[in-house]
Amino acid sequence: METSTTGLLRQGLIFGFGLIVPLILGSIVYTKVSYSMAKDYYSDSEPSSYLEKEDDYTQKIEISNVKDTRDGNFVMVTGAIKNTANKKLSSIKLEAEFFNDKGEFVYEETEYVSKSLAPNEVENFAIKCGCTNRTIPEYAKVTVRVVSASNY
Repeated sequence: METSTTGLLRQGLIFGFGLIVPLILGSIVYTKVSYSMAKDYYSDSEPSSYLEKEDDYTQKIEISNVKDTRDGNFVMVTGAIKNTANKKLSSIKLEAEFFNDKGEFVYEETEYVSKSLAPNEVENFAIKCGCTNRTIPEYAKVTVRVVSASNY
């Protein structure tokens, strides 16, 4: 009986290895082929992250006619933006940065443009800066830049 049990175990092990080894090799080959195909599908010209994609759209917003008006503790920065992309852009975030006469940064304020802009569409914006409890420091220059924009 011991001989047949030992023989049966030996046959089982050989049969098991006979199944497992091809499965492992097949899995390795499948993984390498899948990786190679995926690498070819996603070219290097595609943005590798959400931020790279977003940065591309920030360059597609032109800012013009920037003016600032001070009234007590408040400053109103107004201007216009234009979508120069060939896609509709939304979630456009603008940032007004204030600099003193030495060119040193002294204050900033951000604002979202709630409207989606079609290609070549122009929209006016206003960024209200300051509040009753917070006085904006003296400044000599204000600049406006696009912080983010998307095509969602």
